[in-house]
Amino acid sequence: MKDIEHQLLAAVRRHPMATQQQLANELGISRESVAAYISRLMKSGQILGKGYLLPEPRHVVVLGGANVDISGRSTAAFIPGDSNPGSVHQSAGGVGRNIAENLVRLGHDVSLVTMLGQDTHGDWLLRQMQQAGIQTGGVLRDPDCTTGTYLALNNAAGELVAAIAAMAIADALTPERLSAVQPLLVSADILVVEANVPEATLAWLASLPLRGSLYADAVSTSKAPRLRPLLPKLTGLKVNLSEARALLGEPDSSTEAAAKDLLARGVQQVMLSLGNKGLARVDANETVELPSYSVDIVSDTGAGDALLAGLIHAQCRGYDAHQQTAFALACAAITLNSEHANAPQLTEQQVLEWIAQH
Repeated sequence: MKDIEHQLLAAVRRHPMATQQQLANELGISRESVAAYISRLMKSGQILGKGYLLPEPRHVVVLGGANVDISGRSTAAFIPGDSNPGSVHQSAGGVGRNIAENLVRLGHDVSLVTMLGQDTHGDWLLRQMQQAGIQTGGVLRDPDCTTGTYLALNNAAGELVAAIAAMAIADALTPERLSAVQPLLVSADILVVEANVPEATLAWLASLPLRGSLYADAVSTSKAPRLRPLLPKLTGLKVNLSEARALLGEPDSSTEAAAKDLLARGVQQVMLSLGNKGLARVDANETVELPSYSVDIVSDTGAGDALLAGLIHAQCRGYDAHQQTAFALACAAITLNSEHANAPQLTEQQVLEWIAQH
């Protein structure tokens, strides 16, 4: 960084609401030069938006989807093609939004970058995010799109039977639209992205001068390949075996081979979900594999999102690999045992107490 940029940052810290001309007068340079330096500092994430806000320490930014979740659960054996008695519940959802809320519950300062429609569902979701403690300065609105909706059907055991994801609005998360929040993305201490984001946007993200750790959720077998441009930059990647195979383009890879191949492509830590068998956490130094906790499943919506949030939190806390894996699995188990996609009891202290009891 040039000396003049250091001086400009110091002046902004002293006078965050100063005009460009006032900053120019203090530094003895032209207003045009101040404007150019500010533009450069915003692109690198060292100044954030209007008022020349400086990035806060340990700030987490999540880039991903937010939608209305409508879930139905049958009260008897589910019969396909028939009307099933049961209950219906509406809640705030979306992979990115769920991860963001879980991280807030675990004690983190979190902003969500997402796209909502200019509709009543979007207004409702925005209020839900704010009430959950998620910072919404990065939320964009599109008057030409409807807010995403996820409809899930669960059987009496809480297991997913079928789902419809009406999330075309995610395609509006283009590099052009996200340029307005680029400083927020590049300045994040931790940036979490999920594969519902368009492929071109993920490639654009890989080209940015990100300053923090980058984590990704592969989401599904069909969308996992979108993450390929990001692999060399990833601190952590959450996948299951089918997603890993799709991402690698190797349909016959074993669990061990897939994890090693992802590491060879630049991923620092692979969190390979083994479904009801547990989780394998793999890095260049060690592999830790633990079984899932045994719980009564109320709903499996959001369990994977809680798993990734738990891993990120445990790594931030400096837990060792075994502790990280156990903590993440506990977050998933607590969520499986909840009717909510974000379990209300998902705090660090309660997760640790839950682990001690199980």
